[in-house]
Amino acid sequence: MTLLQHRWLNGWPLFFLIATLTLVAMIVGVLLIGTSTPEATVALIRLSVQLASPWIFIAFVTSPLVKLYPGPLSRWLARNRRYTGLSFAAGFGWQAVCIIALLILHPPYYGEELHSAIDLFLRLVSYVVLIALTVTSFFPVRRRMRNEHWRWLHFVGIWYFWASIWVSYTEQALSNEAKTIDFVYSALGLLVLFIRIAAYIKTRFSVEKSTGR
Repeated sequence: MTLLQHRWLNGWPLFFLIATLTLVAMIVGVLLIGTSTPEATVALIRLSVQLASPWIFIAFVTSPLVKLYPGPLSRWLARNRRYTGLSFAAGFGWQAVCIIALLILHPPYYGEELHSAIDLFLRLVSYVVLIALTVTSFFPVRRRMRNEHWRWLHFVGIWYFWASIWVSYTEQALSNEAKTIDFVYSALGLLVLFIRIAAYIKTRFSVEKSTGR
């Protein structure tokens, strides 16, 4: 049995492993950073996004990798795409917890310094989309949906979150307050986009070749 076949690295055990590591990282963040100031709480919000971001990039690029590089790793990713997606949802949920903490502990800061009413509305939309993706990831709900509706929801949802996170990190990377992690995630987001485009081009070329166009 290879490492990628280990039961702790597949299915629900994989999800619980990732969720536990994320929880530990957030607890350490709270202990080291705290919530005594608005800036500290904002740092925790950013930490939660940093912990969640890799999983949406992985979910975004899984299918393209299967098409471009079929093998043990891409098959493992495909087998666990549901759980990496849920890991993103769990990690992103910590952002909501930290935002609620910010609103409770430092209410003036959120509206005056951090986000406008429009930004708050868009953030709420993001959570609605996230909840929809999460709920429809479970088979009892998925079975009640038309296949094309499920595919449309998850196609739009994964593109939405990839774009939201990539744009956020790219804007930060181009600012005067850029940090190394901003450049790393901006580059990773661009890389997975290129891989997805390459897989689309390969698929289109294969279809046109098979139909003799």
